Amino acid sequence: MRHLSTACGLLAAVLIGCASGPAAAQAYNSFTLGAGFTPDPQTGNGETGGQTQATRFGPQCSGVIDSTPDHTIRVTSPLDLRLSVESTTDSTLVVVGPAGVFCDDDSAGQLDAQVDARLTPGDYAVYVGHIEQPGRYTLTLTETDGARASATGDGQYANFSLGAGFTPDPQVGAGETGGNVEASRYGAHCSGMIDTTPDHRLTITSTVALQLRVDSTTDSSLVVIGPGKVLCDDDGAGALDAQVVDTFRPGEYEIYVGHLGQAGTYRLEISETN
Repeated sequence: MRHLSTACGLLAAVLIGCASGPAAAQAYNSFTLGAGFTPDPQTGNGETGGQTQATRFGPQCSGVIDSTPDHTIRVTSPLDLRLSVESTTDSTLVVVGPAGVFCDDDSAGQLDAQVDARLTPGDYAVYVGHIEQPGRYTLTLTETDGARASATGDGQYANFSLGAGFTPDPQVGAGETGGNVEASRYGAHCSGMIDTTPDHRLTITSTVALQLRVDSTTDSSLVVIGPGKVLCDDDGAGALDAQVVDTFRPGEYEIYVGHLGQAGTYRLEISETN
């Protein structure tokens, strides 16, 4: 699961070198990737860990990592990327770049790490760490389908690109609540169970005040993550449904619709407010 915080101030200190051209398998090397990159997947390898604590990038990051990145990625166009580790130890993963800081421990299963992230253009540093003992790893990079599917007529797992005065208003999304991850990993104020990947992605093109409201068949919760903010709610929309109202600045946001108790279906409405 991915963990997000702003990272603009971190980049100058952590990135090394410019990324080189893509390759099928690389040890401690760099990648240049954009939407539709080939070959897909691409892989890198090396040894986990180092002498520094991953928590230097935030309390949500775990394990020990090297003082310099194991790999760098130059992203040339907005990209939904999955970074998966297969290792001989309990691995961790840290990705730092213009879209934020993403950290994970065990999302790939078998004590290995995985990050699913929407990466905006720029340079990213990738650190592969470990919890206890060092080991060898293979890092796999593959493009994903974002929020599982492109928008359909009913907004099923739709993505949105919105700015002030957008039309039509409201915008509508739909899907099934929840997943296998505790929303509280994004903060004690977040509740319910959510999926490992966002149900929707929201691109804000100009500053806009929004209301995100859930209408569901269960006790829903809502988590919205983006530049400089983690917004969470349980019953703000009434009748056990969730709602978030806030001002959104330009950037990329992830929307998770969760539940407390049983899973259900939901309808998400995004409206501009005054």
